[in-house]
Amino acid sequence: MLITFEGIDGSGKTTQALRTFNYLKEKGIKVHLFREPGGTDPGDQIRNLLMNYDLDPITELLLFEASRSELVRRIRPLLKEGSVVILDRFTDSTLAYQGYGRGMDLDLIRTLNDLVTGGLRPDLTFLLDVDPEVALGRVRDRSRFDDPDLLRRVREGYLKIAEEEPERFVVLDSSLPEEKVFKRIVTVLETRF
Repeated sequence: MLITFEGIDGSGKTTQALRTFNYLKEKGIKVHLFREPGGTDPGDQIRNLLMNYDLDPITELLLFEASRSELVRRIRPLLKEGSVVILDRFTDSTLAYQGYGRGMDLDLIRTLNDLVTGGLRPDLTFLLDVDPEVALGRVRDRSRFDDPDLLRRVREGYLKIAEEEPERFVVLDSSLPEEKVFKRIVTVLETRF
């Protein structure tokens, strides 16, 4: 099973992905946790470029896809052996940030996502939804992706994506206390496992 956590920076997705990983591990489930961009040595180097340089939007898109390609190569065998893989961001992030946020062609992004993943799709996606102003108040180390206007467009994009695939997405109000959000995640996981 492939479980993804999505949301704007400061939404709590990284915290909830880690909590979910620990919860499933304690239940005796074989589980792995990765983040995007990154999760591999080449991916981590690409992450450094993405976070520290002001890049052309096309360069940015292609670097995200290159990192993802390496990550998918690593996680496919884990999924085939029956492990649960949790990803802190995946293809929906690229649609939301580069597509809705930066205004790049959504069909092009979908095509690239399909190319680099070989059609791999999440079985379950938790979208941690929060107002960008609340999210920015939580972010300690801001990046070039933490522009309020960009985050508003990204949030709207995420909600559109979730609306298009309600069978895959669970949208959570992440302005609620962390423990309440996690209890909702556990409830969903208990119905899936």
